[in-house]
Amino acid sequence: MSNKEVQDKETKITLTKELILAYDLNQPVQTLELITATRQFLETHFKGKDKNGGIKKPLTYTQLRNVLLEVKKHPDNIATVIPTLAYMEAKLEDWNQKDLVRFIRDLAESAVIQRKEGIFLKYMDMLVAFHRYYSSQKIRS
Repeated sequence: MSNKEVQDKETKITLTKELILAYDLNQPVQTLELITATRQFLETHFKGKDKNGGIKKPLTYTQLRNVLLEVKKHPDNIATVIPTLAYMEAKLEDWNQKDLVRFIRDLAESAVIQRKEGIFLKYMDMLVAFHRYYSSQKIRS
Protein backbone atom coordinates (compact mmCIF):
# COMPACT_ATOMS: atom_id res chain seq x y z
CA MET A 1 0.00 0.00 0.00
CA SER A 2 1.44 3.36 -0.99
CA ASN A 3 1.85 6.33 1.35
CA LYS A 4 -0.94 8.11 -0.53
CA GLU A 5 -3.32 5.19 0.02
CA VAL A 6 -2.52 5.14 3.73
CA GLN A 7 -3.17 8.88 3.96
CA ASP A 8 -6.48 8.53 2.10
CA LYS A 9 -7.64 5.84 4.55
CA GLU A 10 -6.79 7.89 7.65
CA THR A 11 -9.70 9.37 9.47
CA LYS A 12 -9.82 13.12 9.73
CA ILE A 13 -8.57 14.29 13.12
CA THR A 14 -9.28 17.89 13.98
CA LEU A 15 -6.34 19.72 15.46
CA THR A 16 -7.51 21.54 18.57
CA LYS A 17 -5.86 23.27 21.50
CA GLU A 18 -7.35 20.57 23.73
CA LEU A 19 -5.77 17.76 21.70
CA ILE A 20 -2.37 19.46 21.84
CA LEU A 21 -2.43 20.39 25.51
CA ALA A 22 -3.60 16.91 26.55
CA TYR A 23 -0.52 15.46 24.87
CA ASP A 24 1.43 12.90 26.90
CA LEU A 25 4.92 11.95 25.67
CA ASN A 26 4.51 8.48 27.19
CA GLN A 27 1.53 7.60 24.98
CA PRO A 28 2.72 6.51 21.50
CA VAL A 29 -0.81 6.24 20.09
CA GLN A 30 -1.59 9.75 21.29
CA THR A 31 1.65 10.95 19.71
CA LEU A 32 0.67 9.44 16.37
CA GLU A 33 -2.78 11.01 16.62
CA LEU A 34 -1.22 14.43 17.23
CA ILE A 35 1.20 13.94 14.34
CA THR A 36 -1.67 12.95 12.03
CA ALA A 37 -3.79 15.92 13.11
CA THR A 38 -0.87 18.30 12.60
CA ARG A 39 -0.11 16.87 9.17
CA GLN A 40 -3.75 17.18 8.10
CA PHE A 41 -3.92 20.73 9.48
CA LEU A 42 -0.84 21.79 7.51
CA GLU A 43 -2.05 20.09 4.34
CA THR A 44 -5.09 22.36 4.42
CA HIS A 45 -2.83 25.33 5.23
CA PHE A 46 -0.73 24.67 2.12
CA LYS A 47 -3.26 23.62 -0.48
CA GLY A 48 -6.71 24.46 -1.69
CA LYS A 49 -8.46 27.74 -2.22
CA ASP A 50 -8.78 30.66 0.15
CA LYS A 51 -12.07 32.19 1.28
CA ASN A 52 -12.29 34.22 -1.94
CA GLY A 53 -11.50 31.30 -4.27
CA GLY A 54 -7.87 32.34 -4.81
CA ILE A 55 -4.76 30.33 -4.10
CA LYS A 56 -3.90 30.12 -0.42
CA LYS A 57 -0.73 31.89 0.66
CA PRO A 58 0.81 29.84 3.47
CA LEU A 59 2.92 31.26 6.24
CA THR A 60 6.57 30.98 5.22
CA TYR A 61 8.95 28.71 7.02
CA THR A 62 11.02 31.73 8.05
CA GLN A 63 7.99 33.45 9.58
CA LEU A 64 7.07 30.35 11.59
CA ARG A 65 10.69 29.76 12.58
CA ASN A 66 10.85 33.34 13.90
CA VAL A 67 7.82 32.59 16.08
CA LEU A 68 9.59 29.51 17.46
CA LEU A 69 12.80 31.44 18.13
CA GLU A 70 10.83 34.11 20.00
CA VAL A 71 9.10 31.43 22.07
CA LYS A 72 12.42 29.77 22.88
CA LYS A 73 13.83 33.09 24.13
CA HIS A 74 11.23 33.03 26.91
CA PRO A 75 10.67 29.35 27.84
CA ASP A 76 9.84 30.24 31.44
CA ASN A 77 7.30 32.89 30.47
CA ILE A 78 5.80 32.26 27.04
CA ALA A 79 3.06 34.77 27.85
CA THR A 80 5.53 37.45 26.79
CA VAL A 81 5.27 36.12 23.21
CA ILE A 82 1.50 36.59 22.98
CA PRO A 83 1.68 40.34 22.13
CA THR A 84 4.37 39.60 19.54
CA LEU A 85 2.08 37.03 17.93
CA ALA A 86 -0.83 39.48 17.96
CA TYR A 87 1.37 42.09 16.25
CA MET A 88 2.55 39.56 13.68
CA GLU A 89 -1.05 38.49 12.99
CA ALA A 90 -2.11 42.13 12.51
CA LYS A 91 0.68 42.75 9.99
CA LEU A 92 -0.20 39.76 7.81
CA GLU A 93 -2.49 40.42 4.87
CA ASP A 94 -3.47 36.87 3.92
CA TRP A 95 -6.25 35.24 5.97
CA ASN A 96 -4.64 31.81 5.72
CA GLN A 97 -1.48 33.17 7.35
CA LYS A 98 -3.48 35.07 9.97
CA ASP A 99 -5.42 31.91 10.86
CA LEU A 100 -2.24 29.94 11.60
CA VAL A 101 -0.71 32.71 13.73
CA ARG A 102 -4.04 33.19 15.57
CA PHE A 103 -4.14 29.44 16.27
CA ILE A 104 -0.61 29.57 17.72
CA ARG A 105 -1.46 32.65 19.80
CA ASP A 106 -4.61 31.03 21.18
CA LEU A 107 -2.65 27.88 21.92
CA ALA A 108 0.01 29.89 23.78
CA GLU A 109 -2.67 31.62 25.87
CA SER A 110 -4.30 28.29 26.75
CA ALA A 111 -0.91 26.76 27.58
CA VAL A 112 -0.14 29.60 30.00
CA ILE A 113 -3.55 29.37 31.66
CA GLN A 114 -3.28 25.58 32.01
CA ARG A 115 0.41 25.77 32.95
CA LYS A 116 1.42 23.54 30.05
CA GLU A 117 4.15 25.67 28.56
CA GLY A 118 6.41 22.63 28.13
CA ILE A 119 3.86 20.92 25.92
CA PHE A 120 3.47 24.13 23.93
CA LEU A 121 7.23 24.31 23.36
CA LYS A 122 7.40 20.67 22.24
CA TYR A 123 4.44 21.15 19.95
CA MET A 124 5.95 24.25 18.36
CA ASP A 125 9.04 22.19 17.49
CA MET A 126 6.77 19.59 15.88
CA LEU A 127 4.78 22.21 13.99
CA VAL A 128 7.90 23.89 12.60
CA ALA A 129 9.36 20.53 11.54
CA PHE A 130 6.21 19.49 9.69
CA HIS A 131 5.80 22.97 8.23
CA ARG A 132 9.34 22.73 6.84
CA TYR A 133 8.51 19.37 5.29
CA TYR A 134 5.34 20.61 3.64
CA SER A 135 6.86 23.90 2.49
CA SER A 136 9.65 21.95 0.80
CA GLN A 137 7.16 19.53 -0.81
CA LYS A 138 5.13 22.37 -2.32
CA ILE A 139 1.93 20.31 -2.08
CA ARG A 140 -0.30 23.08 -3.35
CA SER A 141 -3.18 22.12 -5.56
